[in-house]
Amino acid sequence: MQRLPDFDGLRFILCLGIATFHYSFRIPIDNEFITSVVLRFSYFTDIFFIVSGLFLARRAYGTWDRRQYFAFQAKRLARIYPLHVATFSCFALISIAYAYGFINPNAQPDTNWQNAITQLFLLHSWGLGSTFSYNYVSWSLSALFLMYLCFPLFDVLSKRFGVGILAALIIAIIGGELLTRMLGGPSLTRAQFTNFGILRVLPSFLFGMWLVRHQNIVLPKSLTYLGLTICLLIFLFYSPADVDGHTVVLEGPARLIFLYVFTFLLYNASTQGLYTPLQWSGFANLSRYSFGIFILHPLVGLFFFNAIPPFWENSVAGSLFIIAAGVTVAVLVAAISWKIFENPINSWLVAKINKWQSHGATLPFKNQLKANKIQQ
Repeated sequence: MQRLPDFDGLRFILCLGIATFHYSFRIPIDNEFITSVVLRFSYFTDIFFIVSGLFLARRAYGTWDRRQYFAFQAKRLARIYPLHVATFSCFALISIAYAYGFINPNAQPDTNWQNAITQLFLLHSWGLGSTFSYNYVSWSLSALFLMYLCFPLFDVLSKRFGVGILAALIIAIIGGELLTRMLGGPSLTRAQFTNFGILRVLPSFLFGMWLVRHQNIVLPKSLTYLGLTICLLIFLFYSPADVDGHTVVLEGPARLIFLYVFTFLLYNASTQGLYTPLQWSGFANLSRYSFGIFILHPLVGLFFFNAIPPFWENSVAGSLFIIAAGVTVAVLVAAISWKIFENPINSWLVAKINKWQSHGATLPFKNQLKANKIQQ
C-alpha cells in the first residue's frame, strides 16, 4: 500500500489542532478572530474519523474468516488499548486520591465506578456510560472501537453490493440528523453530548471508506487547487451567526458536507501526486506521535496548566504562548511515550498476533499476511 504523505501530515495537524481547541477553554484568548478560528478546530475531530475509515479501507483483507476477524480486532486494540489503559489509570488514580481527600483539584474529577468500568472497556460512547468522564477524549476511541468491530461487515457489504450502500448509509444518517433537529434534539456533530458518540463517528467513518472504494474521479490540477484554497478560506473566515448574534461553527450536515468536500479534494490531490504543504517531511516524521498527542493531551494539560502562574493569561500573546507551550509539552510527552511504551508494546503484540494468525495458514494467506505487515 502506497503511503499518502498528505494524510500522514494531516493526522499530525489534526491532533495539534484538537489539543489547541481543548486548551483554549483553559486559557481564554481575548481576540474574537483568533477565538473563532480556534473554535473551528472542532472540525478536526470529524476529519479524524474520515481518515480512520480511509486508512482501513485502503488495505487488502481478502476473505474474512473467524481467525482473520479476531486478528484484525486484536491488532486494532494493540494499537489503541495499551495507551488508553495507561492514561485512564492516571485519571482513575487522581479520582481515588480526590475521593480519599489526598488532593483538592480545581475541577472535581469523576468518581463514579460505573463510568470508570465503561470507559476502561471503551463502551462509554455506546450509550452505556458518561462520555466526558475521566479522560474525556476517549469517547472517540469508544466510538471507533465499535467501527472496528463492524468494519468487516462494512467491507463485505461494500464488495458485494458496491459502494452505493456506503453512500446510502451516509445519506440515511445525515437525514436522521435533520429529523433530530426538527424534533429539538442535538446536532449529529454534537452527538457525544448525549453519550451516543457512535452516531457522530459512523457517517464520517463510512465516508472515508467510500472515498477509497469509489471509482476515482480525477479532477484537473487547477480545479483541485482552487477547491482546496476555497476550503481553506472558508475554514479561516466563515463563521455562521446564531440568533443571538454569537459566533458559532458549522454543525450537522453543513459541517459534514464541507469536510467531505475538503477530504475528497485532498485525497484527489494525494492520489495524483499533487504537492500540498502537508507533504513536508517534518509532518511525516512527527505523525507517528499523533495518537499519543490525542490521548495524552488532557492529562498533560491537567498538570501543565495548574502549574502556570495566572498572570500569563493577561494578554492575547501570553495566552497564545501558554497554549502553544502546553501543546509542545504534549508532543514531547507523546514522543517519549511512543519510544518507550507505545511502539515497543504494539510491535510485541502484533508479532504475537501475526504468529497466531499464520499458524496453520496456507502459503497464499502467509503472503497476504506479509503484505499487510508491510502496510502497518
